[in-house]
Amino acid sequence: MSNDKENLGTLGIVTHKIENVEWVFQFNDDEPIFFAEPSPYGGAKEVTFTVGNTTHSNIVFRDNKGNEFKIFAREKKGGNNEQL
Repeated sequence: MSNDKENLGTLGIVTHKIENVEWVFQFNDDEPIFFAEPSPYGGAKEVTFTVGNTTHSNIVFRDNKGNEFKIFAREKKGGNNEQL
């Protein structure tokens, strides 16, 4: 087995700061759904989600087709400590 490495080129990541930003969610390739924009009074241009450890702590996104995406807290299932 050879340890020879071949240089296939250079990979770069270019980021573009969005000045007039809004946040959306999307199911598959459907039309994105707006859910937030920055405060007109200034401050950070970011979205932060916090889901606490209560049964009523959740975030639900819905589209106009009846699809739902939920983030919520629950009791751990027996021995399931796998992470994504």
